[in-house]
Amino acid sequence: MENKLLWALESGKFKLATILIQGGHDVNFCTNTGSSPLMLACKLVARDQDVYEKLQIISKILAHKANINARDNKGRTALAYAMHARCKATIQMLKNQGLVITIDAKMKMIKGNDKKVWNSFDLDEE
Repeated sequence: MENKLLWALESGKFKLATILIQGGHDVNFCTNTGSSPLMLACKLVARDQDVYEKLQIISKILAHKANINARDNKGRTALAYAMHARCKATIQMLKNQGLVITIDAKMKMIKGNDKKVWNSFDLDEE
């Protein structure tokens, strides 16, 4: 993975991610699939003891002007990533920030049923 912030998030290296964010790393950088650091942070599956750190990272990304309404190439927002990870705290945080639309209706019609939408997370290559 080219981007250091994305690598740190994917690796669960929250301290490094925090340093990169505070150092001015681009929080709106996107992978070739359109995933942003915010989306990847929301997708992280965190153990109970790591949820606080995950929420802190997401807060830092948002505080550094991340586009909360950004969509990946399949039309999914950060909220869709949080829902996929089944992290209630992350979902609530994003909803509190005003993000309520999760999946582009046009994408759902093209792709078919909801199962295909959710299964597509497992096929993403970052």
